[in-house]
Amino acid sequence: MAPAFSAPAGGANASRSILDLAIRCGEVIFASGASAEDATASMLAVTRAYGLRGCEADVTHTVITLTYDDSDSGDSISKSRNVRYRTLDYTRLTNTSTLIGELLHSPVAVADARSRVDAIIRARPIYPTAVRRVGWSLVGAGAALLLGGGPLVVIAAFIATFFVDLLTSVLARTRISVFYQTLAGGAVGPIVAAVVHVIDPAASSSLVVVATIIMLLAGVTSFGAVQDVLSGFYVTGTARVLEALLITGGLVAGVAGTNMLLSRFGILLDIEPYVAPTLEGISAQLIGSVIVVIGFALGVEVPARAIWAVIVLGVLGYLVFAAAHTWDIGDAWSAAFAAVAVGVLSAFASRAVRVPPLPLVVTALVPLVPGLILFRGLLELSAGSIDGLLSMIEAASVAVALAAGALLGQYVVQSLLGPARRIQRRFVGPLMGVQVRLSRKQDETI
Repeated sequence: MAPAFSAPAGGANASRSILDLAIRCGEVIFASGASAEDATASMLAVTRAYGLRGCEADVTHTVITLTYDDSDSGDSISKSRNVRYRTLDYTRLTNTSTLIGELLHSPVAVADARSRVDAIIRARPIYPTAVRRVGWSLVGAGAALLLGGGPLVVIAAFIATFFVDLLTSVLARTRISVFYQTLAGGAVGPIVAAVVHVIDPAASSSLVVVATIIMLLAGVTSFGAVQDVLSGFYVTGTARVLEALLITGGLVAGVAGTNMLLSRFGILLDIEPYVAPTLEGISAQLIGSVIVVIGFALGVEVPARAIWAVIVLGVLGYLVFAAAHTWDIGDAWSAAFAAVAVGVLSAFASRAVRVPPLPLVVTALVPLVPGLILFRGLLELSAGSIDGLLSMIEAASVAVALAAGALLGQYVVQSLLGPARRIQRRFVGPLMGVQVRLSRKQDETI
């Protein structure tokens, strides 16, 4: 392993170049879906690799700041960048994480490293737009199958989520608020469900709505929000929670408003009875979960070499979820057990497929997104029942349980097998957006 640079050569200009490289890496990591802690760790790792000691990094939701105090001259140099738009792009996240790991082992010229970061940012998506759109459609179709929908419902869910993704993508290009994007997307599900109801009144048409809800909620930053709060980045975590609530509010408004409009024409979407998963006859649910995982992986550009890993983790997570339900402990605790198992296993799988744990964990847990609970609560509230509020709280508790459980699994593994890192360990939670070497050797790094 090549030693890190002992000191930056070239004075203040060289220090500014190093800070610029580090903050660009942190920006890509954060904007691609990682937590504030991952972004902070990435920036400090790069600065230490190039010999800048005593740097301070901070992330406050939309602003990333990196400061270096030169002990010799007494000068202070600060860099900051605004991160206004974030999207789940796990290929970009993986490539930047890999670059940071290489710089820790053998730092190259700062200009060359900056060129590589720029190339990562400018790189074309690994999957064409049509493939990614089909991927999001598979999330809806798989969710419908997972919940027991028949062939007509599965096909309708595929079509509905296809148009949801198309509509939200068009609206995103206009830079309209994400609230209105999800409001428009939420309106598609009930309309397609109404068509299914007309074609076959006996079909479980409301599952089409649930499928679109799961598809829209899959990209919500609730995981990052919980990680930021648990890691001590309370400002960023609170902002992300509000962002998740805003997105969910738009979704609820779109679904509820369209459902109310349809009721004027005599089309009522019934609340599907919730049937807890069991290990008996689980084959259809496992197929559905595999379809959801594959679709989500394509939609957020999980590297192709990691597809098999997220499929295995998704199946194992759903099996644990179903097995935990046999203990009659409720959805939240069942989701927590499944998330812990996925969190632990993804720490090892990430080394096998050379991908940070975050893409593996988030993708594998998508089949457990509480879309049906949220929809049930929505219809109950529309009917004036107080039970709807309880269902909403239950859906939120499941979402938090998924994130907190996965983080706990990662924390246990990294605490036991990954204690030594050449970055200042002032962090509380585990690192998810960068790769951490699992070893007790004291010279190992992220």
